[in-house]
Amino acid sequence: MIKKANILLFLLLSIATYAQNNSDTIDIPEVSITAKKILKNTSLNISKIDSLQLKEAVNADLGTLLSESTPIFVKSEGRGALSTVSFRGTATSHTDVLWNGISLQSPMLGQIDFSLIPAYLSDEINIYAGASSIANTSGALGGSIAINNKADWDNKFSVKFIQAIGSYTTVNDYLQFKLGNKKIQYNTRLLYNYSKNDFKFVNKNIADINPETGEYIYPTQKNNNADYINYSILQELYYRLNSTNIFSVKYWFQNSDRSIPTLNTYEGNDYSNINSQTDKSHRIVADYKHYWNKSTIKYTSAFIYKQLDYFLQNYINGKGYEYAVQSKSSSISFYNKLDYNLKLWKNTNIDFKYSFVHHQAESIELQKQEGYTAKRDEQNLFFMWNQQIFTRLSSTIILRQNFVNNKAIPLIPYIGVEYIINNRQSIIASASVAKNYRTPSLNDLYWQPGGNPDLKPENGLSYELSVKASPKIKNIKINTGLTTFYNNINDWIIWIPSVKGYWEPSNIQKVISKGVECNINFSFKIKKLLVNLGGNYAFTQSLNYGDTMLWGGNSYGKQLPYIPVHSGNIFISLHLKAYFVNYTHNSYSERFTSSSNNVSKRDWLYPYFMNNLSFGKDFMINKMIFSAQFKIYNLFNEEYRSVLGRPMPRQNYLLTLSFKF
Repeated sequence: MIKKANILLFLLLSIATYAQNNSDTIDIPEVSITAKKILKNTSLNISKIDSLQLKEAVNADLGTLLSESTPIFVKSEGRGALSTVSFRGTATSHTDVLWNGISLQSPMLGQIDFSLIPAYLSDEINIYAGASSIANTSGALGGSIAINNKADWDNKFSVKFIQAIGSYTTVNDYLQFKLGNKKIQYNTRLLYNYSKNDFKFVNKNIADINPETGEYIYPTQKNNNADYINYSILQELYYRLNSTNIFSVKYWFQNSDRSIPTLNTYEGNDYSNINSQTDKSHRIVADYKHYWNKSTIKYTSAFIYKQLDYFLQNYINGKGYEYAVQSKSSSISFYNKLDYNLKLWKNTNIDFKYSFVHHQAESIELQKQEGYTAKRDEQNLFFMWNQQIFTRLSSTIILRQNFVNNKAIPLIPYIGVEYIINNRQSIIASASVAKNYRTPSLNDLYWQPGGNPDLKPENGLSYELSVKASPKIKNIKINTGLTTFYNNINDWIIWIPSVKGYWEPSNIQKVISKGVECNINFSFKIKKLLVNLGGNYAFTQSLNYGDTMLWGGNSYGKQLPYIPVHSGNIFISLHLKAYFVNYTHNSYSERFTSSSNNVSKRDWLYPYFMNNLSFGKDFMINKMIFSAQFKIYNLFNEEYRSVLGRPMPRQNYLLTLSFKF
């Protein structure tokens, strides 16, 4: 496979070299996008990933994209490995991801692996911060991320192919084929990722002592048993019956096979403690939309199948490799949703929704013959009222009523107001208050051993105040915002070691998550040079106010593990004719791995800074557009840790070539 990829890379490079002397360069014009405020989004804190950032993130997963363009903290266990997020100081289970309106959150784990969501498969990504997530889901105490695919009704025929080759025997291939007209659109996307992922690192958890000087001698090791292979297909079909009726169906198949390297604290041989994991999923979403003059109705039906297999093997003399753990888990989910939107009057919008979801799950560990089977039915009633009260003042009221196995959970209310301070400079202030509830996942309740059927649902009260502005000073366009938030979350669910010898979940009496988020973005043009620069910063305190009899006095009022107090990023994008340069910088403050915030080399993750740089050129041959990009990850060769025991790569590279016609 690698040899074939290298031959293809050589051919594309040859074309690129020829094109530089025999083609016209592409002069990228400045694009100005304006949009009127949508009444149904009044007071909601919604941000959108810039289309240029989404385009340039073709080789990235959703976790990497979020870390480079938002203040959301992403906790990664390494290249191709588990990646989760902490949104506003909340837990990984408190962020939901919706694909075309359907939750990707596992009903068993109650969380999402962001490394398994390729940015390449997204046309639009919207982020609903904090209580604003109630507009599209429930239980997302931190926030939600909405991924959408859209039809391009202007497309007739187009093909796009992208290949990337990089460090550690990394190969990424992407193919997109689009065909259609004003009535029907057909879109196929294929993705293939492979990496041996065998980077070298200095292991500072294992050392010899120099007998003469007494200095520690740290060994240089390879990240063995860390290879991964992922492939996906996304098939979309859109059919416009007429101007008022549209039908679409989308199918997403994904398979991921990953070897999981041992912790760098492990001192055993290379033939023991060998871990691997396989993730497989089938997702189908079909929806029908009908438009009237003042209203819209949408019906969505979906089916999701997920399978996760985990294996642990050891080599035994005379027997070969034997399984120590064979864990197999699978779940099936059926979704049915009905959405009716009505523009009642000029300044009034109403939205009614009903959804029914059925989950079936099964988990078994074959060596110990332990596991569980479970079913869960969820129903949701949703009502939203958006009202423009005066020219500058508008409000939103949301009510959600959920039923789990026919038992009602407390009502989820949201109320928000928005006031236009300065219409000319687009200065808008908004405030909101809401409650939210999250029921325990199936693993929380039934996992064997350790599940706790007596867990209480998590519930939170959220407050938010924000100011956003989009002024234009001469030829400089500015988008900026400042948000302060306060979340009081009761019965926070966390897994901790028990006296029984295994981990089990319990409720923390109270967690206070509070902080400030700010962002700013500038875009302007200097002659033919297009400049886009900006940054995000988040100050987040997520404090444990649990029972001191359970947690001990040393943990009371302390920052929760793995959540940085300070996080932020800076990005710069330059375009001159067909040339482009992109730079991103990420910063994270110290993170603790113990509830008592113990500052020791073993239990403390020091601050780190990450810098990435890419540059390239677009060029054209006849009607074919070619692009070449070279990206340097970890530009300054930082040594850093994202989680304990997991080595991270130093400086590495990726060359990407693409063409489109």
